[in-house]
Amino acid sequence: MMLDSAGKWIIAFAFGAVMVGMYSWSRFDEPSCDSQSEYFSRYKPRFSTSYGRYARAKWAYVGAMIVMYMAFSLVPELFNKVANIGVGGDPSKTIDGLPLAVALALVTLQNVPGLKELERRIRGFLHSVARIPDCVRRTVAQMRSSQFTFEPGVYQCQTKKLVGQPGAGNALTGDLNKLREDDEILHIWYCVGGVLAALSERRRDGVGIDPIFFAYYRDELDSIAAKHIALVELVREHVGECLKGNSPTDPGTLSEVRDLRDRLYTFVACGVHSTVKNEADSLDVVTRLGFSFSEESRKGAKSVVGPLAGLSFISVAMLSILTGYSAQAFSELVEHKVDRAWLEGLRIPTGTLGLYAWTWLAALFYFMAIFGALAVRNARITRREWFDLNDLNRERPLLRYVTPIMVGTILGSFTMSIIAVITAKPGTAGEEIVWSLPWFPLATVMAAIVVVLSDGRLTEDGFWRSTAVRAVLGALIMTLIGFLTSRLSIPLRLAAFAQDKKMDLTDDVYWTGIYTSAFIAAQIGLLAFVLCVIAQVAERYITRGRLPAAAGKLVELITRQGRPEFSIVLDEGGEASLFAANRAEQNITASGCRGRWQLFPEGMAVRWSASSGECYCKVGEFGLIRRCGDAVIYEGYLGQFFAKKKPVFDARVDERSNDNRMPSKRRREGRAPAGVQPGLKTAVAVGSAAEEMRT
Repeated sequence: MMLDSAGKWIIAFAFGAVMVGMYSWSRFDEPSCDSQSEYFSRYKPRFSTSYGRYARAKWAYVGAMIVMYMAFSLVPELFNKVANIGVGGDPSKTIDGLPLAVALALVTLQNVPGLKELERRIRGFLHSVARIPDCVRRTVAQMRSSQFTFEPGVYQCQTKKLVGQPGAGNALTGDLNKLREDDEILHIWYCVGGVLAALSERRRDGVGIDPIFFAYYRDELDSIAAKHIALVELVREHVGECLKGNSPTDPGTLSEVRDLRDRLYTFVACGVHSTVKNEADSLDVVTRLGFSFSEESRKGAKSVVGPLAGLSFISVAMLSILTGYSAQAFSELVEHKVDRAWLEGLRIPTGTLGLYAWTWLAALFYFMAIFGALAVRNARITRREWFDLNDLNRERPLLRYVTPIMVGTILGSFTMSIIAVITAKPGTAGEEIVWSLPWFPLATVMAAIVVVLSDGRLTEDGFWRSTAVRAVLGALIMTLIGFLTSRLSIPLRLAAFAQDKKMDLTDDVYWTGIYTSAFIAAQIGLLAFVLCVIAQVAERYITRGRLPAAAGKLVELITRQGRPEFSIVLDEGGEASLFAANRAEQNITASGCRGRWQLFPEGMAVRWSASSGECYCKVGEFGLIRRCGDAVIYEGYLGQFFAKKKPVFDARVDERSNDNRMPSKRRREGRAPAGVQPGLKTAVAVGSAAEEMRT
């Protein structure tokens, strides 16, 4: 049986789709994170999040690549012109094999440097949607800032390794219990040993991590254990100096034990998240290793996806009733002005199902544009690449708006094309896609409006009033663009319809087209208003889940030993002060830190400066206070904020003292003792204010 040109094209298209799908399926499991300092690139992405999240993101990636393949395969004219240069001009020769050529191009050209980076960014974006490696990063941060419970038997075994043989020249003598709690190097070394003991072959079955993960990364775990043993001599030398009463500074040893800790914690976090289904289960597994978490941490972040989805569904359902009745009334008005046959040319739906489908399909078009734009924005916020946290700059990042708006435009336009194909009559799908092209810019405008609204300062006071005002402005813009688009599209459709049906374009038909443009613009504005309100409400509750309520309060930083080491006063005017939690300690470096803080979607960013002349505080030049579930953690960084950079200081933020609030004016007066100008800050003044807040 001989196949015609169309049959050959369909077979080539099917083979090409299978080829692209299989290649994309394996490609997605390659790491997209290039951070060597956090060890994420050593693990397959499927081990960095739950199976459900990973599967959804993987299917989305495969679908995106197949959609790209379809887009190139279904537009043969461009390829036909390029391929037939110098061939003699037989289009059929190129059209039959075009899908296979497109598939081969997508597979092979991904190794070209520029396209390879583009593909890695697409893959990295979908990894971030699946919270890869954010889930791992959060768990590592929680383990670093949590207290560790040492088992007596494991502790004694580790001590024997460290102390050495009695009578040996390098054997240690003295009590290590107190030193283990106070010295960071010794504490980290013991913690690593305790976790390794829990992950040993005879005990790992009770931990709750999938055995497949241990089998896959056995060499990595063995390497970590060997490194832990290799550090014994360095740690022993350091501890010996401490027991003699010296205060050794071993930046090399400290860096090595920290790197080993982060390497092991990353191993644990990847194993945990590849096994469990939610955040609470992951903390249960980590607790079996010896870590202690508060009840707030175990609760996990309350999901707002369900309530927001319900709000969106109810809002669109109510809106569809209103638009359905108004569309029916308008169609009756059109029938009085012109013949009913013109309803088809004006693209006004008829029938109950058509009226409701009109609203729901339009909502789907705008929703996909909004989803694409906000997904890119939130992914960049997770990587701390949206606002300029280093300079505490809350100005709108206008240049960074380009990518989310483009992604929103692409998703919205693709959705509009699918809607055109679904609603088209048999044999007119291509024509309907062409007629839908003038409406594509609406996706661009909608995406831009939502990104701008999401970056607005949504304060608690007057939230609903400001939300309504901004939604009205967004709706007016969409109404204007919708009217201009309608005035461009409808006359062309009426002219084509009149020519096809052999009908005359009268003045009544012309004015009816103008009325239809105004009606469609009003419908677009009404729908845009609802979607703008939903987008702002969603951003409010999602941001609230990220941010701690620490502004204008005193908070304490609880270190790994479970004791408060530092306290921070966050003035409502944006001023931050850091001092030692133990007032008996005269730690000038710690208590001399001043700084400024600013609220971002990423968290509460603090930039410190040391008045004592030190180049940075012990807690880092930059600090980020953010939520992990219902717990709040502090991460200190040197040089700059960067999601791929390891923090130099980790602590859990204790908000138990947050009810002790005090007006900022009174706090400023408390910081200025007699004889000191109110604008001059001193360590004693800060301490007095903090002491007053405590009492």
